[in-house]
Amino acid sequence: MIELKSMRIFLVIFLSVFPLLSSQAGPLVEEDARIYREAGYSAQSVGDLESALAWYQKAVTLDPRFAQSYNDIGVIYETQGRINEALEMYKKVLEIDPEYLAAYTNLAFISEKKGNIEDAAYYWQKRYELGREGDYWWEISRQHLLRLGTYPRVRREILEKKAARLSREIIWKSAQEKAATIREAKLHFDIGNQAFIEKDYKTAVKEFEAVLFLNPFDEELLNKSVKLYKQSKRLYLRGKAVSDAKNALDYMESDDYLSAERKFGDTLEAISRITQKE
Repeated sequence: MIELKSMRIFLVIFLSVFPLLSSQAGPLVEEDARIYREAGYSAQSVGDLESALAWYQKAVTLDPRFAQSYNDIGVIYETQGRINEALEMYKKVLEIDPEYLAAYTNLAFISEKKGNIEDAAYYWQKRYELGREGDYWWEISRQHLLRLGTYPRVRREILEKKAARLSREIIWKSAQEKAATIREAKLHFDIGNQAFIEKDYKTAVKEFEAVLFLNPFDEELLNKSVKLYKQSKRLYLRGKAVSDAKNALDYMESDDYLSAERKFGDTLEAISRITQKE
């Protein structure tokens, strides 16, 4: 009876502690697997492929989901000429992690060497799609796809991106030019408007003509300029007609009838232009 009670107490303690032990075991195993992998990499770095392979295999035995070590094993097999075994390892990597980019690169290179263009194009395309534009291997994958000539979509994508970039540049440049035109037109408008207020109609006409010549993409500014231009032009011509008439009378008093005739002609021309605009 005492033994049964003791056994029950043991089970209770074990069941309460076991989940904690299990939760800690995972990280510890993964850490040990990484240590094995680092040892393998050190051996591989000095050319000791057999030792490297042994360490990598220990790593995946300890952690069967260790994609990086399977890729390392594939590299060793490929270096040793064990191509089919290398292919199996790289494919194993992708079963564990479909976004492990190095495996796609390795599979693409082997497929090219074996003359399997269709598979090479597939793996290069995956490397291209999953990569980041501008990085080294993304560019390499793009170049291989273009060279293989089996994936016109890549060429189309590149051309579309260039066209989109060019379109954005044109739009940006056009927007900048429009903004600059509007700024320049507003400057002429402000000068013309001030001249109009000060009754300097000759300057006002010149400035409003500049606005109309620029033809800014601002309908309100354009409409105001047209209105003030017409008023300024009429008032300028009226002032010119009055001035020319006064000068003509002065010439008559001086018995300079030829000059008076010319000035009266200028007066009539100004009046005619005013009536035409009205």
